[in-house]
Amino acid sequence: MKAAIFKQPYEVAYADIARPSDPQEGEAIVRVMACGLCGSDLHPYRGAEKGLQPGTVCGHEFAGVIEQVGAGVSLAPGTRVAASFTTACGQCWFCTHSLSSRCKSARLFGWIDESGSGVHGGQAQFVRVPHADTTLVGLPDDVSFEEGVLAGDIFSTGYFCAKNALNALADSGLSPCDLTVVVIGCGPVGLCAVAGARMLGFGHMYAIDRVESRLQMAQQLGATPVYPGQNPDDTIKAATAHNGGYGADAVLEVVGAYEALDLSFQLVRPGGVVSSVGVHAHDRGFPVSPEQLYNKNITFCSGRCPARSLMEESIQLVSLSGILQIISHRVPLSHAPEMYAKFEKQADGILKVIFDPWG
Repeated sequence: MKAAIFKQPYEVAYADIARPSDPQEGEAIVRVMACGLCGSDLHPYRGAEKGLQPGTVCGHEFAGVIEQVGAGVSLAPGTRVAASFTTACGQCWFCTHSLSSRCKSARLFGWIDESGSGVHGGQAQFVRVPHADTTLVGLPDDVSFEEGVLAGDIFSTGYFCAKNALNALADSGLSPCDLTVVVIGCGPVGLCAVAGARMLGFGHMYAIDRVESRLQMAQQLGATPVYPGQNPDDTIKAATAHNGGYGADAVLEVVGAYEALDLSFQLVRPGGVVSSVGVHAHDRGFPVSPEQLYNKNITFCSGRCPARSLMEESIQLVSLSGILQIISHRVPLSHAPEMYAKFEKQADGILKVIFDPWG
């Protein structure tokens, strides 16, 4: 079968590899109909995350049709499915308490370490899925494979980021429509955070990014853009004059950079919340001290999205969110090497890439 495989930092290849077969107990083989290129895929590509075995099939965003199942799998061949970006056993304490991202047997698709442990990814024509019944979710006929790809990772993650902020403000006495939220980082996940915040009812949304085309997309999704050259602090103080100009009720940090998190703590008001889902693959530490958090009464939320725990909800919402408009490139999987290079450089107006493994 054809697949995108990791060779070394800054090198992904489109190659012929062995097709997964003979599903074992609890496993399914999925024929991939659409798969995505995620910003997190760039961490090993850039060498920021180390330990990925060369030859690993890339990618953790995919949707398709069940081809084969092993013993004990209730999902039938022919079922349209989407996958969460990590496997989930469905039985451990974390899985049964809405925190599938901390499943004791969770594995990130597209990550096989140097010892050979892990699972291949979904940027391929077929993928083996462990814990199939509790990792895969059936797709209704009116939900596209592309929407399934988004629901399994970036939409769930953006929605999770916004939902964490809203939950943290539940005792504020303010209704969602009165809340001011700032989204820092308008890549694909940041745009999903804008869409998620809108669907949760946040009344006043602002978006910060260095790329104007991304800010224009954030505006289409309901946020007021803060363009390069504008002072974010002055803008948010003016926008929150109703509360004395103290700052945003919530800041959603979706970059994974020290500077973005630092700006988040500058823009949030006393008693507000910073919700961070950016993957901080750097060694620069934390931009504020525990004393500074204490003195400003800030709630800080962070962590990997429990996508599988949210997927039923995400699948219901993704079709209503208008988020498909963020897909900038729909290309055959054979274009993967080129798309990784363009995405890393943010070239050619690239935003979200969806691959067709059969194109």
